[in-house]
Amino acid sequence: MKMKYTKKIISLILTLVCLVCTITGGPVANANQNSNNDKRACWISFLDMEEYLLDLSEDEFRTKITQMYDNIISYGMNTVIVHTRAMGDAMYPSEYFSLSIYLDSDRSMAYDPMQIMVELAHEKMLYFEAWINPYRLSKNEATTVSYKESPYYDMYKEFTMEYENTSGETCLSLDPSKIETNELICSQVKEIIEKYDVDGIHFDDYFYMPGMADAMDESTKMQYVNAMVKQVYDTVKSVDCNVTFGISPAGNTSSARSQGADIDTWLSTPGYIDYIMPQIYWSDSYMMDGVLTTLYSDRCNEWKSLNLIDIPMYSGLALYRVGEESETDLGWKENHNNLKNQYEVAYYLGYDGYALFRYAWLEYEDSKTELTNLYAFSATLPDGGIYENEVVESDNIDVMETEITTAMESEQIDDESFQEEIRVFGVDVSGLNKFYVLQLAAGDYKFWNLMSFSSYCNLVTSQKTLNFY
Repeated sequence: MKMKYTKKIISLILTLVCLVCTITGGPVANANQNSNNDKRACWISFLDMEEYLLDLSEDEFRTKITQMYDNIISYGMNTVIVHTRAMGDAMYPSEYFSLSIYLDSDRSMAYDPMQIMVELAHEKMLYFEAWINPYRLSKNEATTVSYKESPYYDMYKEFTMEYENTSGETCLSLDPSKIETNELICSQVKEIIEKYDVDGIHFDDYFYMPGMADAMDESTKMQYVNAMVKQVYDTVKSVDCNVTFGISPAGNTSSARSQGADIDTWLSTPGYIDYIMPQIYWSDSYMMDGVLTTLYSDRCNEWKSLNLIDIPMYSGLALYRVGEESETDLGWKENHNNLKNQYEVAYYLGYDGYALFRYAWLEYEDSKTELTNLYAFSATLPDGGIYENEVVESDNIDVMETEITTAMESEQIDDESFQEEIRVFGVDVSGLNKFYVLQLAAGDYKFWNLMSFSSYCNLVTSQKTLNFY
């Protein structure tokens, strides 16, 4: 279930999706041919894990992560970006870091939470991206003490930096200037891709944080960070070329650059990243020097102007700010259409999707109206993702049923790979033999997939089962 960002393939898929919407009467509003709308994501951070997943039995963990995924899907999202290493820890049994205390307070978990999260995501047709903070080992005094008690502190001590954060607390980071740092980061990236069927590797904006190397000039920081980013990209592609590597830098371009994020190179030179997702965490009612500005739109435009090689762009949206009272950023309190309006701006600028920070706010009552309005808008757009979640009436789709037995004979598919309610329908569009995968549910069909039938067969044989609930 690897995501591929080949423009030609995505364009074909978009064309076929539009055809399906025409057949079924589904809404397609002013489609932007420059926007794929292929990623609608939710970040699940270590803070969400601490709040919802800490110290659960395996059954409890499965139940809760299923509920979380269902909640994400209910708002039209198709991707989860899950913290896999937030600091000097790991959300899975790792050769390089201790198990995270944000999942297991005494680090004695008897099951593999990452394996469960990836498997359940794919069963529900969600893309799964492993989110790593490459350098950060601790964020305050308490986590510094915790990391120093792990066996890995002494192992990595020679390329670890100790510094004070803006609150005056002692923090630890891998030293970006050290070759050993890059090797460790790449080793963990390789470990994750080889152990788990992840669709992507994701970094956020934590590179050179305030206090780490404030006297170092910006270009030197970029030099060290670029060496790491390039090495990670090459590592990802050497292990599995279908796995994507993307970065979500600070939404203020000046701040991003000051932290060592060489966004100008990443957006002008192939071979560094597969996508970029700036965290544009402001509304369009922002007071600056006594003047009301459209700061979100302005920064969206600024980022778009930097993208000289047309790599996919996604807008990081501040779900956590919904309803917030601010003396400068007035929009969050003024209306309930911020997220919808922001994605509309981004979409028509050519952005390919969005991500919401972070999961916990999906469960808060104050977020419901904003989320519903965002979903209502995104549901009117052609869906560039390979996997769909919408229900269509079975008698409204004019396709020819291909019997499962014929499919199994022609493609040599083991019948144990299928469930009884699964049917495959074929349609011929301009001589292209494409297939919809539909699932009978309460008299309707769920439209799950739009791909070549050979790709579908590869999917079911690799998963060994079809359980899309």
